Amino acid sequence: MPRAVKPPYALRQVLVCTNLRDPSTGKPSCGMNGGTTFREHLKKAVKERGLKGQVMVTGTSCMDYCPAQGCVVAFYPENEWQIVDANPENEERVLARAIAGPG
Repeated sequence: MPRAVKPPYALRQVLVCTNLRDPSTGKPSCGMNGGTTFREHLKKAVKERGLKGQVMVTGTSCMDYCPAQGCVVAFYPENEWQIVDANPENEERVLARAIAGPG
């Protein structure tokens, strides 16, 4: 029987789609659009700023929303989704959004 546990992260969870789809399908995928690198950079920024334990960054498989450019990022517990171009400027914005909560 499942049992409830206390979440290890106090503030937010940021889910970043890192799905890699076979390019021969002709369909976009977040992993090919920079999602994997974006997730790695966010995790590094969380650690460097001493936010581990407050913000959890998790890579996911397909989240069933596949933008032609950028990657899907979801914030929990709010269940807010964004399409983000994977670049350093947006890493800062996503991290600030995760810390501040909905806005």
